[in-house]
Formats: sequence, structure tokens, C-alpha cells
Amino acid sequence: MRGIGEGFGGHACGCAGGCGMIGWVEIPTIAPGAVFGALCVVFVLALPWTWIDAVRPERRPSLRFSAAGYVEGLPRSWRQRTWFVPPVLRTAAVLCLVFALLRPQSTGVARDTGEGIAIEMVLDISGSMSEADFVIDGRPARRMDAVKQVFQDFVLGTGGLSGRRGDLIGMTTFAMYPDVRCPLTPDHANLVNLLRETDIPGWVRGRQVYEHPEANYTALGDAIARATDELRKAGEKAVAGVPGAEAARSRVMILLTDGYDNPAPALKGDAVPPVEAAKLAAKFGIRIYTIGAVGSQRIPAGRGLSSLFQRRAEVDETTLQEVARATGGKYFRAEDVESLTTIYDEIDKLERRKTGERVYNDDTSLARRAMLIGLMLLAGELALSATWYRKGP
Repeated sequence: MRGIGEGFGGHACGCAGGCGMIGWVEIPTIAPGAVFGALCVVFVLALPWTWIDAVRPERRPSLRFSAAGYVEGLPRSWRQRTWFVPPVLRTAAVLCLVFALLRPQSTGVARDTGEGIAIEMVLDISGSMSEADFVIDGRPARRMDAVKQVFQDFVLGTGGLSGRRGDLIGMTTFAMYPDVRCPLTPDHANLVNLLRETDIPGWVRGRQVYEHPEANYTALGDAIARATDELRKAGEKAVAGVPGAEAARSRVMILLTDGYDNPAPALKGDAVPPVEAAKLAAKFGIRIYTIGAVGSQRIPAGRGLSSLFQRRAEVDETTLQEVARATGGKYFRAEDVESLTTIYDEIDKLERRKTGERVYNDDTSLARRAMLIGLMLLAGELALSATWYRKGP
């Protein structure tokens, strides 16, 4: 296995373009293109027609008199003297709207106070997670299904949990190999969509299609190391002041498994021991909460008399406790959906951090003001042209 600082390739999000989510760092600002700029120039060049239309004598309404000399000496009214007001208003309105569409950058400062951390959810998807020793709505359910349901409640704030609004949450799964299913993101809706599509290798929508060889192994140590690398990179962005990465100043890993570290024989030489991976995570200030998920529902081991015996999963609680202790975290044991929900609720209350006050330039305030002024001027021009400056024969 490669070292933490060497990188691990791309993210397996199953999305076009790498990940179909809103990125949380360095979102580029799209500048107006050549076509848009040309349209703005056309608008500006068309402004003189406003005045040409207003001053052309042949376009003014008129009445025919037998002798015009009788009205030549009459004094000019204020309406006649201020005939230029509607064209001025229209010109100013168009200029303000074009100015707003050019997206000017203001110097205004906005302040925001947020709460959030970076959480990497590390989920065991090995073959043992197919054991139906949990109960959901009175029916036996796979460990995988129970974990996914509570995971979703933890992220979205359903099922009695408060949710993790403002957090950067990612997901790493592992069986024979660790795999980043979703990088750290504030887009929790897409994260949950990826969670719903996640299943045990060889399983599709809760049903086993074939026996996948990767489902027979549990690379626990490698998964901790892989998730540590994700949180490490996020922490470096937070320290560097990358916009949107403030939450990564506090980093947490929630590791859930129903077994023990069981790397493939061909990979044992490069596999990272779980406790050693945890010590490395501790150096980066990452706390690890470990959960041993073994349901209390009895599972028949076979047919006939053998079905009376209960098959128990092997959870290496000692290792999970050492992993949590090495990072200042805590170990939990979940035997049903209710206890699993309680565990996530406790972690939810333990891990709340203020990200502090963020100060940033409000780049849209000036454009909003210009657009508002332009619309007001246009409304004023239309109102005056239809009333005070109304023309008629």
C-alpha cells in the first residue's frame, strides 16, 4: 500500500466528470463570454435611437390649422421645456441594466458565522455485512441496510437525529480494497444518493447476483489510512485559507465494521496495521470513532438441528478500542438499529465546532443595486410617458 503523502488516484464516485457534486473548494467564477459582451455593445450603440426618435419632427403628433400664426406667440409649458426627461430616464435605465449584467465587483464586506467539521464515514462492505441480524420495521434486515439507514439519518437529520448541516462529509468503503466513494462535500443530497447505491461486492439492490472474491476480505488498516489521507488534504486546504474549507480545521473519522482486519494474502505484506494507521491519523489531529456492528437477531447456521445454534460474527473489539483510544475517540458497540441511532446521536453531540466568523467580499451587491436602480428608472420613464408626457394630436 502506498504512503499517506503519495496520493491514491481518483475518486470512485460513479459520476461523470469524477464526481457529480458541487465542489467545496475553489469554485471558478464564469466571466461573460464574447457573445454576451457583443450584446452589451449593441445595447449601448442603440441608445442614440432613443434620442433620434424623440427629436424627429415628422414623428411628433400634429393638428392642421388654417393659420398657425395665432398659436406661435403662446408661452411654452413645463412639459414642453422638459421634453427630454423620458429619453434621459430611458437612457439611464439601459446603462444601469447593462452595467449590472457586466457583473461589477464591489468592495462590500459580508460576515458569516458557521458551525461544522469534516467527517469521513468509513463503511465496511465485506460479505459479512449481508448477515440479516438487524430488525427494521419488524423484519430481519441486513447489517448493510441498517447501517445505511442510520447513516442517512445522521447526515440529513431524519429519524430523530439533528443532521450535519454545514459539515463536509465524505464516504470511504472497504472490503478487499479501500475506495473513496465520495470526497468531502457539503452536498449531502448527492452523498446520500451515492450511499443508496453502495452495496456489498457482488450484490445489487440488496440481492446477491454473484460471489465476488473481494467480499471475502476486510482491509481495515488500509481503510483507516485511506480516509486519513482524505482528511489530511482537507485540513491542509483549511489551513491555507481555501474558501469553503473552514470546516476541515476539525476532522473526524467514523469507522464502522462487523469484523476484523483481514487483508488478502497477496496484499498482507503491504497492508497497514489498524493501530499503526490510527497513530498516523492522530498525528494529523484526526479523531476516530469506531463502531462494532453486530445485530442481536439470531441467525440460523444451517438446517435441522443445526439451525438451533446461533452464528456469531467475529468483531475485533480490542483492536477497535485501541484505534479509538490512539486518536482520542471512542468505541461503540451496536446490536440493533436503536443502539446504532443512539451511537450516532452521541457522536453528533460530541462533534460540534464553530468554524468562526468568515469575512468575504460580496461580489454581487453592486450588480443588484445597479439592476434595481435601472428597473426603477425604466418604470419611472414608462409612467411619465403614459401620463405627464403623454403625446397626442
